[in-house]
Amino acid sequence: MLATAVPAAARRLVARPPAAARRRLSSSAVSRHRPMMKYGDRRPVAANDAFVAPNATVVGRVELRDEASVWYGAVVRGDHADVSIGSVVNVQDRVVIETVASLDSGFPASVSVGDYTSVGAGSCLKSCVVEHTVDIGEGCIIDQGAVVQNTVILEPGTVVPAGALITSGGRWAGNPAQLIAPLPEEAAAAIVAKAEAKRVEADNAHGEYDPPAGAP
Repeated sequence: MLATAVPAAARRLVARPPAAARRRLSSSAVSRHRPMMKYGDRRPVAANDAFVAPNATVVGRVELRDEASVWYGAVVRGDHADVSIGSVVNVQDRVVIETVASLDSGFPASVSVGDYTSVGAGSCLKSCVVEHTVDIGEGCIIDQGAVVQNTVILEPGTVVPAGALITSGGRWAGNPAQLIAPLPEEAAAAIVAKAEAKRVEADNAHGEYDPPAGAP
C-alpha cells in the first residue's frame, strides 16, 4: 500500500518551534518549580533544619518550625490565612493543607498543627486546629473549624466534619469521626516515636539535596 503524502500545510502544523521559542519555553521563569513561594505580601518562613521536598508547594504565610518536614507532592497553602506547622511535624506525600479567608463561627481561619504530629499521606486539612502528638492516618479529612485535641489517633480515611471537636486521649474512625477506643498510657510516646522516625528520614532526605563538597 502506498503511503499517503502529507500536505505541506499539515507538516508545518507539526513542525518543531524555532530554537528561540524552545529556549523561551524552557526558561526558568516558566518551568522551574519553587517549593517555597510568596503570595502577594504573604511569605513562608522555615527553620534552617526544616525539610521541604523539591516538588512540594509551600505558598503564602506558612511557618515551618524546627525539624518539620513537608514531603513529596504535598501542598501547604497560607494564601488566605496563616498556617503554622509545629516542631517535628511531618506532612506526608500528597497532603493538602489549605485555608479559607474566614469562618462563619468567627474563629480564626488559620491552620495550626502542633508538635510531634504526623499527617498521613493524601490527607486534607482546611482551616482547622490540630494540637500536639496527633497521629493522622492516610486519607483523612479535617474540615474547616474542627479541633483535634492532644494525643489522638485518627484511623485512615477518618472524616472530621466542619466545627467538630475530637477530644483528647482517644482513637477515632469513620465518617463522621466517632470515638472507637480510649488510648493506653503509652500511646503518646508511640506517637512521638513515629514523628521522630520521620524526622530521621527527613534528615537523610535533606542530605540528598545538599550540593556536593566543592560545588559552586
